[in-house]
This record gives sequence, C-alpha cells and structure tokens, in this order.
Amino acid sequence: MTDESIQGYNKIELVKTFDVDRINNILSRENLFSYLGLRVVKIDKGYAETVLNYSENVLRIGGVLHGGAIMSAIDYTGGLATMTVNDGDDQVTQELKINFLEPMKDGPFRCVGKVIRAGKTVVVVEIEFYDKNNVLGAKALGTWYILRGRNVSK
Repeated sequence: MTDESIQGYNKIELVKTFDVDRINNILSRENLFSYLGLRVVKIDKGYAETVLNYSENVLRIGGVLHGGAIMSAIDYTGGLATMTVNDGDDQVTQELKINFLEPMKDGPFRCVGKVIRAGKTVVVVEIEFYDKNNVLGAKALGTWYILRGRNVSK
C-alpha cells in the first residue's frame, strides 16, 4: 500500500474505489476519525458501514458512550454513504437530526448509513447506530449538500 497524503486527496474518488483498507489508511490521518477509533468495514454504492470500538476516549461518566461520539460516527458514516453517490464535488453536512434511543455501553458499536434520496445538490441518508448485541441505540436522518463547482478543502 502506498503512503498517500490526506492533504489534497480527493476523498470522494477514494471512497468510490470501495477499497476498505485504502479508505481506512487515508481516513485514519484525519484527527477526529483517528481519535474516535472509527473504521470503515463495508462500503458500496449508497451504503456505508463503520465500527466504533468501546474505549475511554469516547465515554462519559458512568461508562456510557458519549452522545458526541455517536453523533460524530453518524456524521462520518452518512458522509461516506453520500460520497458513494456524489459525482466528485465537495460536500458538507447540511442537517443532521438524531434520536438517541438507548444508552450505549456494549461495544464495539456499528453504524450503518443508507442513501434514501440522491439529488443533484442534496443527498438524504438514514443512519442507524447499534451496539454489539444489535440493539438500536440511535437513529438519524441527515442531509448532505453537494457544493457544485466549489471546494472547501485547501
């Protein structure tokens, strides 16, 4: 595997290779992705699945997974699913609505994102967050805005 820099790398084209190892190699260099310990386990057109390990870094008092860690995993997973249907333009999260359903204590945790509508400028994704026993802990609906002809990365 080559040592690819994340700076200036087109993540959308990377994701469209559906090469999980290569995607993880690049995304592991993003500070938040790395800090969370998030990793991609499956990716396909309109679909992304990630795993978040149970670790002290992502817990709140009481040993429960912090809601911010869940939100970040959901945002990453929904964004990855969006990249699989995006035609190459940059994208940003426009809206993310999450219902927290159960406290999450039993990891590793699994996050699944499925594109339910892909338009020219807006992609809508449904994301679910599960514990190791397949208990649904959070359900989200997210909207990603496709920045036609613009690049927010420098």
